[in-house]
Amino acid sequence: MTFIGTAELAARLTDPGVRIVDVRWRLDDPEAGARAYADGHIPGAVYLSWLRDLSDEDDPVEGQLATPEAFARVLGAAGIGPDTTVVAYDDGTIYMAARLVWALRQYGHADAHVLDGGLPAWLREDRPVTAEVPAPEPRTYPVPGPRDLRVTKHDVLAALGTGDVTIADCRMDETYRAAGAHIPGAVRFPAPALFAEGGLLRAPSEIAELAERAGIVRDRPTILYCGGGVSASAAFLALREIGFDRLTVYDGSWSEWSADPATPKESHSA
Repeated sequence: MTFIGTAELAARLTDPGVRIVDVRWRLDDPEAGARAYADGHIPGAVYLSWLRDLSDEDDPVEGQLATPEAFARVLGAAGIGPDTTVVAYDDGTIYMAARLVWALRQYGHADAHVLDGGLPAWLREDRPVTAEVPAPEPRTYPVPGPRDLRVTKHDVLAALGTGDVTIADCRMDETYRAAGAHIPGAVRFPAPALFAEGGLLRAPSEIAELAERAGIVRDRPTILYCGGGVSASAAFLALREIGFDRLTVYDGSWSEWSADPATPKESHSA
């Protein structure tokens, strides 16, 4: 299972084979997560910033997945090896933790998990936190070969109009409405609907029902996109949790698509 509960994580806090990663991050204040980590975090957790540590700073589209070489360096410095169990958590929105786990899966690291409900779920149960920053022994992480979980703008363009691929728009409702447009033919599949109050993943039957309503089916390839590849990663993991395996994430998402005057857009009112 990709999503694990607080009790399972608590039972493995001192397990040397587990690395907990705090990935709290805010778009409006990129350093807020680092400050929050310094104030208190789950014992043994290291902090990684999505933009500073895990994104490709040379990519013109902000927040794109880091190169295999850069990703391997960051993981190794955080004490993560190819055999490490990684558990990611955030502020309870689940999106940043899901983004890291999706990235790990894209680079072939299968033993990666999201703390269901994030840090708020941990705190609600009065579980321990600390301001002590661990000093993990660096590991050598082999440069990974990318898998097939990430697609590009050109892949999406090639899929348009073929009738062979479902494109799902996972943006939050307010972001979707503000944009006023979407990739032509995309179905609505907002990522927040997949999580209940408190950031907990909905029951498998509920996720399956939401997928069915959106027209997402198991035996048909589906490309998930959002504003910048983050909430689409959460939708990816939620669907994988119930057995959907023909899924990819358009990493550039609407940020890249909308900025290119050559890409087709469809108004929500169309």
